[in-house]
Amino acid sequence: MRSLFSRVLLSNWLFLIILLTTGLILYFVETQVATEFKFVLFVLYIIFSMLIAFHTSFRIATSVTEHLIVIEKKTMEINAGDFGTLLAASDIQELSDLASSINSMSRRLQMQFTDLNVEKEKFNSLLQNLREGVFAISLDKKILFQNQSIPETLMPANSQSRSIDDVIINKKLLGFLNDHIESSMDGKIGIDDSKHYYRVWFYSLKSNNQILMYIGVVSDKTDERETQMLREQFVQNASHELKTPITSIKGYAETLESKLRLSPDSVEKKFIQAILRNTDRMIRIVEDMLTISKLESQNSFFQPEKVNLYELVQNLKFTVDGFIKIKNQTFTADVPANIYLYADMILLEHLFLNLIQNASTYSSENQSIHLFAQCKDNTVIIQVVDQGIGISESHLDRIFERFYRVDTDRSRKGGGTGLGLSIVKHIVKLHSGWINVSSSQGEGTTFTINLPIDRKKAVS
Repeated sequence: MRSLFSRVLLSNWLFLIILLTTGLILYFVETQVATEFKFVLFVLYIIFSMLIAFHTSFRIATSVTEHLIVIEKKTMEINAGDFGTLLAASDIQELSDLASSINSMSRRLQMQFTDLNVEKEKFNSLLQNLREGVFAISLDKKILFQNQSIPETLMPANSQSRSIDDVIINKKLLGFLNDHIESSMDGKIGIDDSKHYYRVWFYSLKSNNQILMYIGVVSDKTDERETQMLREQFVQNASHELKTPITSIKGYAETLESKLRLSPDSVEKKFIQAILRNTDRMIRIVEDMLTISKLESQNSFFQPEKVNLYELVQNLKFTVDGFIKIKNQTFTADVPANIYLYADMILLEHLFLNLIQNASTYSSENQSIHLFAQCKDNTVIIQVVDQGIGISESHLDRIFERFYRVDTDRSRKGGGTGLGLSIVKHIVKLHSGWINVSSSQGEGTTFTINLPIDRKKAVS
């Protein structure tokens, strides 16, 4: 096996030797022939030289092009996904090395394609057997993929390559998908088809900040919703049933206190006061449980309207003074007069009262409580800041849980139910906002609330 360079070099040397040999022969023959035939010999020599040159060049070119044609055909087969036939080795070193490299590349690509197909089948099998329904939508609003868990009431089977306008059966879901594709936004929605309740999450799949497709996940929440409704119904019924005996106990205790006219230092007086104190606390717990139950149901309890935040806070000051002055605390509000938002005014009052009362409970006497508000990017940011005992970092993640207390003894002495911050979180969630808390022990606490100015645009 020779290289192309050595083959060309040897052929040129051989061609040169033939020409020299032929020239010497003609030189001796020329002396033996007549003068009129010398020109004929010269012409024959030129033709012979051209034939030899053409033959040599043709053989070299053919030996290269034949192998190049085979290589080109093989690369086209690889490009088409056919990796079956390997290239034969050439007697030219460079072409042999090229064929060997292409064969290695072909084997490697074949292995990679096989692995990709296996992984694709695994992934497809995984998606098809998920309990949740999964579907993918292209940028031109066509179904790219759907698994077998997609409910027939939302999308029929085998809807690939069809437009969502033609296959999405539920009009509410169709409108949700069109709106979020046009706005390139993620979101979620609840779909109720009278027999089942589905929750649909919608995401955009991006690469280098470019949207490649949209992914939807459908989860059947029927059992979970029924359980929640039973739980809410139980809480409502239990709360209503508890109100009557608790009110009766309080009434009897107040009657005893007024009729017996006991000495302030008597044991009986202390017992009656303990009964009254605990019945008041039970009444507040029942009322808070009913409030949370109504907030979770999200039915007619939520009645939004256009609210001027400045006026709401100013009216709230009169209510706040009732428990602020007991500890000689001060309450200040810094709210611009031009802040309006679409919200339930009664729920917002409840929210502010709970936060301010919570701040007062965990602040010492003569301390200040501040409320700030400002508009930013179509949202209202509200902060309630106190100078109280603060909250340690280990409690911050749990303070919005029901009945969770950071300082149990202090909460009980202050008459807290442990439901106030949970109610606050539900009210914020109902307004499509969010709330967080920042605090350090001994350095006060700041609650930050972010509410959309127009809740209707923020609801997914």
